[in-house]
Amino acid sequence: MNVLNKIKLALVVSAIATLTACGGGGGGVTNTDPQGYWTGLATSGYTVSTAVLDNGETWGIYSAGSAIYGALYGTSSVSGSTITVTGTDFNFQTNTSTPGTLTGPVVAKSAMSLSNANGSVPLKYQTSYDTAATAAAIAGTWSFTGRSGRYTLIPASITIDGSGNFTLIQTTCTSIGSIVPRPGGKNIYNIHLTASGTSCANGQSSMSGIAVIDATVTPNKFLSLALTPSKNDGIVMVGIKQ
Repeated sequence: MNVLNKIKLALVVSAIATLTACGGGGGGVTNTDPQGYWTGLATSGYTVSTAVLDNGETWGIYSAGSAIYGALYGTSSVSGSTITVTGTDFNFQTNTSTPGTLTGPVVAKSAMSLSNANGSVPLKYQTSYDTAATAAAIAGTWSFTGRSGRYTLIPASITIDGSGNFTLIQTTCTSIGSIVPRPGGKNIYNIHLTASGTSCANGQSSMSGIAVIDATVTPNKFLSLALTPSKNDGIVMVGIKQ
């Protein structure tokens, strides 16, 4: 089994963990700020893309080319220069979700390595995180591939208007959504969509999450992960600007 399939993240969301993730600490210890957009190549060959937000929420996708193999959601906390991520791994190869913990060293705006008993995933900070998200950057038509916990989405395209609104149509399922810059001046967008129809990947439900634009490649690329309120399923999408 590859390293990423061994990633076991458990959801532990608390005010204490969030405050710790944002810095501070007792006894004169200064905690490293882990927030940012991080990417790395695992020994399995999967590309891992992870966003650690200013409130400690941690979102991730692992993929190979246009194929999406899993997603991560959890909360990060820091003690000194050691980061601990607890949450859930959504494995699309086995269609399972598994709790667990990853930990390792982190250097602000440079590098971190997330490890458990089965291996580690080295990640490098992406400076694009410090470029503010804009409505203009996300607007336009994007071709996409996507997955939920149980289904592969039919490849298609979506058009996002100047206010961030879009409609995602999949056979007999239609999702109305929006994607708008997240407050804070970073390259993170908030995404929300509501699905309705007879064959929706996650039933008829609302989902919320984040998206990131990779402007270092041409054409630009976006990655998004939106989860149900219970955080037990969701939709992952990778889009290419047309």
